[in-house]
Parts: sequence; C-alpha cells; structure tokens
Amino acid sequence: MRTTKFFPLLMVIAMLAGVLAACAPAATPTAAPAVPTTAPAATEAPTAAPTTAPAAEPVKLTFWFNWEGTNADVMKDLVNRFNAANPDIVVEPVFQPYADMTTLLQTSIAGGTTPDVVALDLILIPQFVETGAIAPLDDYVAADANININDFYPLLANYDVMGGKRYALPVSTNNMQLIWNKDLFKKAGLDPEKAPATWDEMQAMAKQCQDPANGVVGFEFYTQPTGEGITWQFQVWLWAAGGEFLNADNTAAAFNTPEGLKALTYVSDMLKGNGSQPGPWGLFGDQKACMQLDGSWLFGYRKDAPFQWGIAPVPAPAGGTTASNVGGEHIFMFDASPNKDAAWKFIQYLTSPDVQLEWDQKTGFLPVRQSVAENADYLKWINETEPRMLPFVQGMATAHTRPATSKYYAVSEAFSREIQKALLGEASPADALAAAEKAVNDALK
Repeated sequence: MRTTKFFPLLMVIAMLAGVLAACAPAATPTAAPAVPTTAPAATEAPTAAPTTAPAAEPVKLTFWFNWEGTNADVMKDLVNRFNAANPDIVVEPVFQPYADMTTLLQTSIAGGTTPDVVALDLILIPQFVETGAIAPLDDYVAADANININDFYPLLANYDVMGGKRYALPVSTNNMQLIWNKDLFKKAGLDPEKAPATWDEMQAMAKQCQDPANGVVGFEFYTQPTGEGITWQFQVWLWAAGGEFLNADNTAAAFNTPEGLKALTYVSDMLKGNGSQPGPWGLFGDQKACMQLDGSWLFGYRKDAPFQWGIAPVPAPAGGTTASNVGGEHIFMFDASPNKDAAWKFIQYLTSPDVQLEWDQKTGFLPVRQSVAENADYLKWINETEPRMLPFVQGMATAHTRPATSKYYAVSEAFSREIQKALLGEASPADALAAAEKAVNDALK
C-alpha cells in the first residue's frame, strides 16, 4: 500500500519518434573518353560515386514511473547507464505522480499515445491487462536465456500471470513487519530487546504496555476511515491464521471461514481495550503506541526517531506461520509500442540480478529475486548498514500478494466497510464476516 498526496490531473503525452530510414543517392555513371579511330568506341563500366549512408537514429523509448526523491535519482542514473551501454536505444524516464498515474494511462490508451514501458503499483496492473493494451511477455521470457523466472519470488512472479499469459516482471517490492518502541517497553517493565513471537504474547505485552491514562495503546490497529488501510492490515492476520481473502480464480470471497473468524475475533477483542483501541494512524509516531505493523519504507522516516525501536516478524497464532502483505512495482510494455524488442531489452536490464542488487542497496527496496536476497554482498551490506532490515528480507518467503483482479479496490472498499463494524464493536465478528462476504461477492459481480 502506498500513502501519497493527490495532485491535480496532469495531461502528459509522450511523443514516440520513429526510426528514420536513410536512402543512399543513386550512383551516376561516367562516360568513357572518345577514341580517335574508325573502330567502334569502347566504353568503361560505370563507376559508382562513393557514398556513406548516415547512421540510423537510435530507437527512442518513453518510460513512465512514479518513484520520487532518492528512488527517482537512482532510477534515472540506471537509465543513463543503460543508454550509454546501448547507443542504439535512448530511454527517456518520465515521472508521473502516483495519484495521477491511472488517469494518465487510461487517457494515453484512449488517445493512442501510450508510453513504451511503465513501472506501476502491482495492484493497478490487472485493470490495464483487462483493456488488452499490455503486451504479453511470454515469448520474450522463453527466448531470453538471461531471464530465470524461478529466481523471482513466486508470490511476485505468479501475480503477473493472468489468463495463462505473463504481462509483467517484478522490479521493486516491500512488506510489513512488527515494529516496537523499546523505550515504552522498558517503561512498562517489558524486556526492550524482546518482541512478541505469537498472538498470545503480543496481546499480553500490549495489555502490559498500554497506559490509557496517558493515551498509550499497546498495539496500534488501523480502523478508520474505511478503505484499503483496513483491508491491507487485516489480510496479514487472516493469512497468518491460515485463511485466504478470495478464492483461487478471484471470483468469490474466501475469508468467511473458521480461519477468518479466528483472525477477526483476535483483532476485535484487542480493540475493546485489551491492548488496543480504535483509531486512525499516528499514535506510534507520537510515542503513544508500543507496537504496530509498518513497512520496509519506514527507514526513511523512523531513522532519526526520538526513541529506540526494533523490527521483528509479524507474530503468528499457535501452530500458524508469520505472514505479511507486499507492495511494490512491476514493469511492463504496451502492445502499441513500435519498439518492443528494445523495450524488452530495457526490462531485462532493470530486472537483472546485478541491477536489482544495486537498486535495493541504494533505495531500501526489498529483493524481488531470491538470489539477491541470499547474495553474500547484500547480506553483508544489511548487517553493516541497517541490520533491522533483515526481518523484512526474510519475510518475503512467507509474504502474500493481494488478489490480482481489476475489481480489487471495489472489493477492498466493500470488505472494509463491513469489517470496520466489528473493529468498532458495532457488530460481532461472525456477523461482520457474513456481511462482508455478501458485499465482496456483489462487488465481484
């Protein structure tokens, strides 16, 4: 999930330049000199005038992305180095605000002015695949010995396969794990270096750490307003309990199960004052929450926090497995691009192990490739630079992706609207799950 400001709509039309074909001028024959004799005059074979064909202009690609700040600077540097190494291709990187990206892409499809390559939030890709405007990558992947699909984490690689065809490749990712305030733990008499590993431990520590008189909650759950914030957070507990959000083909709700009831009962019980209370985000940053789930992006804004904090895997229920929810961007090409071979070469470059290793080290994104996550240099860099990143890296092995459906946001809104009633104590977990099941199935229809 991304948190962004919304900007006014921008209309950006990427102009694609075609390759200019150069034609050499026709050769001009020269006449042989006259011979002073009555015999027929001999002639020499015509001699072609020496010509040099002008070099073909490089293929031009337009590449849209919504990374900002350091991430954008790193990406532009990678693009410049690709251009230098491939003089026959020029990639133009174009930043588009996240809030405007969907509208801009829809407008470009309607107007026939699509960019060649796009890096996009994975959850938005299905709706563009549905338009038929994205080019399948299967033939390129099959013919390219440098691409090993099995090296990408399966949860990411499988997300891009829709209707039996592959439409994108992972290029960046992140996930959520548990963050705790060591200062508040110590103040509450808890071991500041020990995070909870199970649901029972988490609730017990949250109850001990909470301080209602001073507005401190033990664990900060996001409960309002409705929307993806509620869905995104709750899915973690659902998966940890062994449940699923939608069925295998994303055509019906799958969460109204004993596993779903277990997860919602656990969360809603804590929100009754047993370690937590309903509310929007903000308490943890104000040192008013002992624990919460947060993403690997937190190193950007927690680095200089005025308190000590640590990262640990998301607690699991007894007999369950830790789980997480991933975000990030995947990269694809539009079918209307006249330069698909060049576009594929660029995609292959950005997703290659060496480039991914550098990208992850310079941006803090997590590896999309298992070989990068296990790379000795990468692990050495983490241990020397930010050891607290390790739970995020290791968490990719047990993380999940949200369903790859073009109706996801409608589903998320319908789900959160009903589940919020249980979080706020307005409905029982069982009733909220039943109502959410109906609402989600209606949204999927």
